[in-house]
Amino acid sequence: MSKPTKLYYDTNEVAEMVGCEPSALRFWEKKFPHLNPKRDSRNRRRYTEADIEVVRKIMYQKEKQGRTLKGTREQLNHRETAQNLIHRLTRLRDFLVELKENM
Repeated sequence: MSKPTKLYYDTNEVAEMVGCEPSALRFWEKKFPHLNPKRDSRNRRRYTEADIEVVRKIMYQKEKQGRTLKGTREQLNHRETAQNLIHRLTRLRDFLVELKENM
């Protein structure tokens, strides 16, 4: 994979990258709290690589797995919750290992 060449992409660039309509991106922004592109001084949406990854996840869930908008939103919430739990457990394990070494 190549490194990203830009920090921010506009709506039309993202739509072309992922193969959807710009109106779909604007619609999903209202339906998915995970998708929250920044706005510039002229109030244009500016998508980061993380935003684009969320769009790809939404598209995969809807198109490949046949989920509804509600099901896709719930799936993204569960995945986010699981990642947070893994991160917390990893930090706890590191703390316990350090505590054991200091004893």
